[in-house]
Amino acid sequence: MDLKDIPDRWKKLNVENPPYRYFPNRSAKQTRVYSWIGMAAFGAFSWIVFQMVEKYTDSKQEMWKEYARTHMTFQQASMNKNTQDAYREIMMNARRQRLGLPKEAPGSVEIRDPNEEP
Repeated sequence: MDLKDIPDRWKKLNVENPPYRYFPNRSAKQTRVYSWIGMAAFGAFSWIVFQMVEKYTDSKQEMWKEYARTHMTFQQASMNKNTQDAYREIMMNARRQRLGLPKEAPGSVEIRDPNEEP
């Protein structure tokens, strides 16, 4: 097949009525309007679903917090707190490394009276 055998479709292109595959009789303006309406509808639907999920998880969060408070042993609570502290320390070290700071924060330069009680 030669290049001269392929018709130049773009010379026949009508900007107002492009050759769409689906719904071929619509204009470019109708396509833009339908696109904006679709984006707005999808955004509204997503916002509604987000609000429903957030409302559901808020009630569950309170339930799980109460359940953990009443049913967790002291050993489990301390183990959980130690794990959270370890993760917090790892994240702070990674943040300091990413910012190019030294591994440990500099100490306080405030002068304190050793005889004074805090």
